[in-house]
Amino acid sequence: MTRSRVLAHLARRFTVSEENLATEALTYLLQASPIARAAMNDLARDLGADLPPNLQYIGQVGADGVGRPDIVGIDVADRERLILEAKFGAGLTEQQPGGYLARFTHGAGGMVLVVAPSVRLPSLWRELLAEVALPFQPEAVQLRHVKVGVLTTLALVSWRDVVTRVRDALRANSEVDLAEDAEQLLALTEVMDSGAYLPPRDGELSQRAGQLIHQLLHLIERVRLELPQGVAASVNKSYAMDYAGWYMTSQTGRQVWFGMLPRTWARFGISPLWAQASPRWSGLNRHQLQQALGGLNEVGRAGVYEEEGFLTPLIVTPSVGEDEVVAQLCAQLADFVVRLDAASDATASLGPAAS
Repeated sequence: MTRSRVLAHLARRFTVSEENLATEALTYLLQASPIARAAMNDLARDLGADLPPNLQYIGQVGADGVGRPDIVGIDVADRERLILEAKFGAGLTEQQPGGYLARFTHGAGGMVLVVAPSVRLPSLWRELLAEVALPFQPEAVQLRHVKVGVLTTLALVSWRDVVTRVRDALRANSEVDLAEDAEQLLALTEVMDSGAYLPPRDGELSQRAGQLIHQLLHLIERVRLELPQGVAASVNKSYAMDYAGWYMTSQTGRQVWFGMLPRTWARFGISPLWAQASPRWSGLNRHQLQQALGGLNEVGRAGVYEEEGFLTPLIVTPSVGEDEVVAQLCAQLADFVVRLDAASDATASLGPAAS
């Protein structure tokens, strides 16, 4: 998996359109390097479209009635040959893909290429085919390209496929700086891919799923009540649309949070329940928190993850009765709190550390 990069980090922290960032970055790579442009031609060829070499790529080219694509590849005769539409969470607009396909009026043919997160490909492909009145064929679900007329191709690929193709070509041709730029773009798209809407499969939102989620809230309440008072005491309930849990204060006054954290569950997997500590709550700076919780990264332990502080998953053991699960969760949370209490607080006299 691609490691976190500064572009992805900044995109998540500031109010900016990640879709626009990714589109501009891809346009930059295609404009900057003939190698990147050749990589796009290779991808198009794999998808059934034979495009002329060295297209000129420009962004946001609009016309009345036929939409405004994100990126357009233009040949030496000034004809549009590749229309690329970038998607993350947005749906199809009125002109997608019909208006884009209608732009190929020059007789030379071309491709409309929609680029989207991997998790959206199955459902988005159905939508694209429905828009051009073509039947969905389950056996061809991995291909996702189709001829619409003799010379025009409609295709759908993932951001990962596009950016990896460009990055690998740049690396192979020793364009080191641009390959690093492509790696940054790949990291951004991986982050956005992980946060894209994931259409549920048949049966996934079943009554059993509802029961399991509801009982997680019950487990949180039992852990709060049954955690030994010598470890930590609950302070206040902490509920919002994307988390549900409690703040706890340890015997030394360090504050931690535990509960259900769906966004972290979605990002890292492992468990729906997490314990969290941050410099702002604990009075420990980032380095001290890393030292205090580092033992949780040892083999056989749950691990420590950094996201708005430091988190560790609280493991819900499968096929185990409720009382035993509660006891295990209490022990895991107690271990987390005790490790924080044992940390040296070199900054105690300065007050809580900044987050």
